[in-house]
Amino acid sequence: MSISWTPILPLWAVGLITFALLLLLIFGTLKLARKRVPVRWLLILGALRVAIIFVFAVCMLQPVISYRGIEYEGPPVLVLLDASKSMGIKDVTAPASRLTEAMQWLKKNGLQDKLTSTNVHWFAFDGHARSIFPTDFAALSADGITTRYADSLTDAWEYCRQQRDPDATIAPGGRVLLVSDGHDFGTRDVAEVSRHIGLPVDTLSPASARAGAEAPHLSITQIQAPRRVLLGAESRFSISMRQEGLVGKSLTLQLKEGEKLVGTQPFKFSVNQNEKLVSLSFQPETAGLKEYSVEIEGAPEGDNNTTHTRKFSVQVVGSRNEVLFIEDNWRWDFKFLRRIFEDDPSFTLTAFLSRGENAFVQLTEPDRRTQVTGFPQSRGDLAAFDSVVLGSVDPRRWPRGFAMSLKELVEEEGKSLVVIGGPNLLKMMEQPALAALLPVELSRESGTPVAGPVTVHVTPEGLSSSFFAAPGDLPASFWAELPPMDQIYAPLRKKPAATVLAEATQLANPYGKLILIAEHTVGRGRVLFIATDTLWKWQMLPPATEGPTPYQVFWQQALRALAPIRLSSGNVSLNLEPDRSRYEPGQIVVLRADVQISQALPKTKVQAQVTLPDGKQLPLDFSPDPANAGIYTTRFAATITGQHKVTATVVIEDKIAADTLIAFDVEESTAELSDPHVNEANLTRIARDTGGQRINRADPATWRALENIKKVPVSRVRTLDLWNGFTLILLLSILLGIDWLLRLLRGLT
Repeated sequence: MSISWTPILPLWAVGLITFALLLLLIFGTLKLARKRVPVRWLLILGALRVAIIFVFAVCMLQPVISYRGIEYEGPPVLVLLDASKSMGIKDVTAPASRLTEAMQWLKKNGLQDKLTSTNVHWFAFDGHARSIFPTDFAALSADGITTRYADSLTDAWEYCRQQRDPDATIAPGGRVLLVSDGHDFGTRDVAEVSRHIGLPVDTLSPASARAGAEAPHLSITQIQAPRRVLLGAESRFSISMRQEGLVGKSLTLQLKEGEKLVGTQPFKFSVNQNEKLVSLSFQPETAGLKEYSVEIEGAPEGDNNTTHTRKFSVQVVGSRNEVLFIEDNWRWDFKFLRRIFEDDPSFTLTAFLSRGENAFVQLTEPDRRTQVTGFPQSRGDLAAFDSVVLGSVDPRRWPRGFAMSLKELVEEEGKSLVVIGGPNLLKMMEQPALAALLPVELSRESGTPVAGPVTVHVTPEGLSSSFFAAPGDLPASFWAELPPMDQIYAPLRKKPAATVLAEATQLANPYGKLILIAEHTVGRGRVLFIATDTLWKWQMLPPATEGPTPYQVFWQQALRALAPIRLSSGNVSLNLEPDRSRYEPGQIVVLRADVQISQALPKTKVQAQVTLPDGKQLPLDFSPDPANAGIYTTRFAATITGQHKVTATVVIEDKIAADTLIAFDVEESTAELSDPHVNEANLTRIARDTGGQRINRADPATWRALENIKKVPVSRVRTLDLWNGFTLILLLSILLGIDWLLRLLRGLT
């Protein structure tokens, strides 16, 4: 036992008051003695008043007595009820949702009542746990956006620790009952948390785990869409889907712009095909910020999963992509490539072809935006173009600093570069700025072409890229048989981060098959390398099929894949990008504004506001990045789903110098509903790794450990607050009353 004191006055003041009261007691006793009060009563009253002074002094000290005692208490039992969206699925064998069905089973077999008589704590959880009571069960709904077992168990245990005495002994034999379908999207393992807190985890799944029957189910799991597309250009979206019980069923993927149907693509799932990737393309007819949606016609009615409809935002840009083509030799490839540019409304070509020495022939389209009248002489001239195509060029004829300016524009401003191999390839390799941009490493042998015919094929990485996607309704075998190349200016090998898109079928060097086409990202831009000047053979000798040739399809798709996110602009340009293409509610949105100014200007700031899906507007405060000039960032929390529009402006000396508009989407998480199965394996593993039981509803022995939890004696610290518990004040009142009553009866008042 221990006593702690919390005096209301300093100890010296308490002592002084006590001493003064004792002096008064002595004075009063002497006065009673002069009145000839019997000694017996003097002693009784004196002892009583000493007790009163003592109790009063103790009251001023406010003591708290602590002592350890034995209590009978059951060990802690934590029941975690999964309230995420996947537990809201209604399976074929159960009329109620998974969560409701599991709770009904707990009630029906009496386990809920038996747990309630013990030291049980009930929690509903998704990403985190929250305490509930049995009276809350009827209102509990499965609508959580994600499931994290470890985080939820940690929350539940911390709650229990806060509710109990920190010095109390925990009764042994505690357990955790996890009621869930086994889908865990947390980054930590719940078994580690279980071992840390020392409680085994028993797992109980919905009844559908035993039945094995699942309702037909279809969901869109992912959409791959560009943030920006060019007006009038063919744009391609890739939609990933997952199904259960729909093999052979005719389905149609629909693309809508608002309420307008702009594209359809029929498809079927074959036997043993649970996932499928479907591509859908269309050509936007008007510029602006568009909200598109993909829907699946023929999806099962009453499907518990509502994710067979998804929305996303795309910015359709009306400006045309300015392309600069530089070539020192009048080769066949230029003739065919020029026709590609002229026939594509999304690109405007400006070409310079050598006439010897420093003379060039300039070929331009009448609707070009750039005003360059001669061969570009500076970075400013080059900055007017969005993409640069280099044929067989001799960089030594270029103006001083031209190659370095090109490198900086690719890395810093996101321009794209295409290099086509040719007789001058070694001269290009001698320019460090150009060599650093290429996705391949060249050698001295690269300048000597490997004579053909060289059979080539598209790599698996190339087939999965946007460069070699099968166009329209043509089969994936469109790229299976390509005409051979007359010659290849073979690189030594690819750089570490590069992707080989096409390569020789048989010819190889010590580093692998000879590379035909490779690409990679450099800084903010992308670079494509083509190791042959006879790619035009794909135009002249195509497979015997109707429709576009492989040459046309490759270049159309390559130009769009390489098109920079930001088109060239005037003296001041603003590029605004979110750090992700899509968000979920609760995530932090980070916006990065890149301001490009021809010269440093004072008092430059970025202002913006975001329009939320409900129409409300939120101002955003951008802060400059001290480490990167021209970079401004801001962040805010995404709270509601839907399209978010951000309008940003660059203000220089209180005048608007540039503005932009972007959109991003906040979507509900689809992971919860992407797989309708109950993950039996995960629930079994959790029970095994934590020393718990995998509860089998047909075997009562598997839940006997929960059913037979009994109270055991535990040591617990008890406290007795004598002042706040009114013990001392009551005792003082009784003593004062006795003193007054005695004096009244003896006539001593």
